[in-house]
Amino acid sequence: MKFYHQLFYLPLSNEMKKLMTLFLVMIIFGCDDSFENTYRYSKIITQSKTYPVYIDASEINKNEVKSDVLIIDPFKILANDKYYFIGDMLYGIHVYEKLGNGVKLISFIECLFLKDFEISGNHLYCNNLVDLLVIDVSDPGMPTVLERRERHFNRYTSFKEYWNLPYENEKGFIVGSETYELTGMVTNEQPDLDFSAYDDLYKHITTKEIPDNWFSEHPEYDKPYIGMVKMETDLIYTYGSYNSWAICNYHSGYLSVKEHDLWTTPRINFSTPYYYSNAFPIRMFFEDNIIFNIGVENNLMRGYIDCIFYHENFPIRRHLYFQFEPLDICYVSEFKAFYVLSGTSIWGVFLGGDEVSGITRTYVDFEISTDAVEIARVGEQLITVGNELSVYSVTQNELFKEKIYPEIAGECFMLEGNNLVVYNNQEILLYDISDLENIQLIQ
Repeated sequence: MKFYHQLFYLPLSNEMKKLMTLFLVMIIFGCDDSFENTYRYSKIITQSKTYPVYIDASEINKNEVKSDVLIIDPFKILANDKYYFIGDMLYGIHVYEKLGNGVKLISFIECLFLKDFEISGNHLYCNNLVDLLVIDVSDPGMPTVLERRERHFNRYTSFKEYWNLPYENEKGFIVGSETYELTGMVTNEQPDLDFSAYDDLYKHITTKEIPDNWFSEHPEYDKPYIGMVKMETDLIYTYGSYNSWAICNYHSGYLSVKEHDLWTTPRINFSTPYYYSNAFPIRMFFEDNIIFNIGVENNLMRGYIDCIFYHENFPIRRHLYFQFEPLDICYVSEFKAFYVLSGTSIWGVFLGGDEVSGITRTYVDFEISTDAVEIARVGEQLITVGNELSVYSVTQNELFKEKIYPEIAGECFMLEGNNLVVYNNQEILLYDISDLENIQLIQ
């Protein structure tokens, strides 16, 4: 016993101490390799995972008919042979019956997130967020949805993809996200927590609320970007998927949509839309055999207008560029001149040159103060409507204000023969403009 006691306390060299330590470690941990492999790096952690939230379109897709609904944001008036239709931005369409001495409110057709619409006979074409609807309004008190073409205004593919609202096939539009946390043990063999239960629970979160950041105080600037115009042939031209027209026509119970791009043979008689970099469209309309396509840059400080002329053999485009956001435009062919509202004054753009030597553009600020929102040509004169109606005479290089009607004001208007149809303060007013020196209210 004494020997072992002395041996145990014999002084050990440093080398022997190292060997002894290694030997003890091998004894202790060598007994269970699986324990070492699995738990040597184990720890308790918290991990998070984010899941997309999709829109429940059941509320958006409702197209209810209501009565006595106040107009919130009127932006466009259209007509067929029996009715006037007033577009109410993001809400729907108000329908008024034409009477001999005025109008009568018939109904309000709810179409949530409406930003543009057209009428062809008794067929109303409109956007329901991003869907294209064809609605039979032969009886606007009981309208019928004939066709819904889903995501018609959200299908830009190889060009301007960022114009699309975020969408996932078979799930819908992504309007937000939700993040969830899970706490548990991870090891070197299982470094991630098991979120499978959460995946099953939150794989399709939905909401009926459109996020506030989808629409601003100027929804015409926001996605989805809508361009829709009815041609004289009763075809509805809309933006296509790639610098193209998607031409729509509802006939014999079927909605036909044909794509025409720059390379289509034979070419159609109107040039396809052109999408300028760092810019987006806000309005498109057809007037005097010209498609006017108005757009602005992302900073909303400058704008453009594509003027697309009809031509039997090849499309003609005149591009106008401004250091302001253009509100409206009209054309006087005799002077090869465009007249444009800037929000504070009226500008003229005069074309010169030819296709061989090159087309020139001369920009002139007529410095005529006006806050008018729309401008139109009536015979050999121009009219503007805003807080008042003004009548202008035009010459080759000049613009003169001839008369003012301060009692005629409107948020939007349309011309129908010799009638001016004006919407103002919850009323549709009709004026006889056959004599611009003596405009009369139609009683």
